[in-house]
Amino acid sequence: MKQLKVMFFLITVIFAIGLSTFQSYSAEEMPCVTCHIKLTQTAKSVHAAVALGCQSCHKTVEGKTHPGQKGGIVLTQNMPGLCYNCHDESKFEGKSVHQPVSGGMCTGCHNPHKSDFPKILIADVPKLCYNCHSESKFKGKSGHTLLGMCTGCHNPHSSDSDKILKGNQPDLCYSCHDKAKFTKKYVHKIINIAGCTSCHAPHISDHPSLLSSSEYELCVSCHAAKAKDPHVVSLPGRKRHPVRGVKDPSTLKMIKVLDPKNPKKQVEVPDPNVPGKMMNCSSCHDPHSSDFKGLLTAEKICVKCHKF
Repeated sequence: MKQLKVMFFLITVIFAIGLSTFQSYSAEEMPCVTCHIKLTQTAKSVHAAVALGCQSCHKTVEGKTHPGQKGGIVLTQNMPGLCYNCHDESKFEGKSVHQPVSGGMCTGCHNPHKSDFPKILIADVPKLCYNCHSESKFKGKSGHTLLGMCTGCHNPHSSDSDKILKGNQPDLCYSCHDKAKFTKKYVHKIINIAGCTSCHAPHISDHPSLLSSSEYELCVSCHAAKAKDPHVVSLPGRKRHPVRGVKDPSTLKMIKVLDPKNPKKQVEVPDPNVPGKMMNCSSCHDPHSSDFKGLLTAEKICVKCHKF
């Protein structure tokens, strides 16, 4: 066991030296750095190919001098073929391929020598992505992109899923969101039919929880409203229950204050510091899954607000 630990330590040291060697080359060892001074500067991420020497990717053109003549030095092979000499080409040939990859634009995202960003990227995510994708389309009040999570959902090279996603809905979403909350006894049918993005915008939204529109408008786009605003419930006389325009009583905090009409008594009033939430569909229904019929959030949901 001790010998294995020593061997592992030596391998680690050799690998570290290999990555840093390029940064300590002298002009005699690597004459290119005589002119390309920037290549001698330290960086957090160094392309492993650099340790193989400049000739591993570059070659001189017969009949031309460098640096005297333009085009005196060229790549040994066009991209992305050159990159595939080291990188497994099969990882870049999924059903959905990122356009820069299919166009051989590897250096559009990666610095071929070294970088201060992970994976020798030329900038950090999501700033890097905004070089091609309009940043304005990813700004809003709520959103995944506000956290710079582009590669959390998308494979930057290729994928067997649409839009170079790392997987399909809803399983992709479960990589961050607790699956147990979406797989209770009764599941909102839309999840397994059309996926999470049938209700949620995947990138950005001006509505809470990345909803593609206001909650009420979103729900009635599938569940036709029985009337202009109210929701029909099974009460005597088929009374109608408001689903918007009023405060949800269960979200209000009540406090006792002196009765202005009778200072010797106290009355309960809503706490002005706790304004409460407006009544909406999710006040009674869980939009994802529930252990109760009708996706209700509780078996006896009415007692949440009403006293009988």
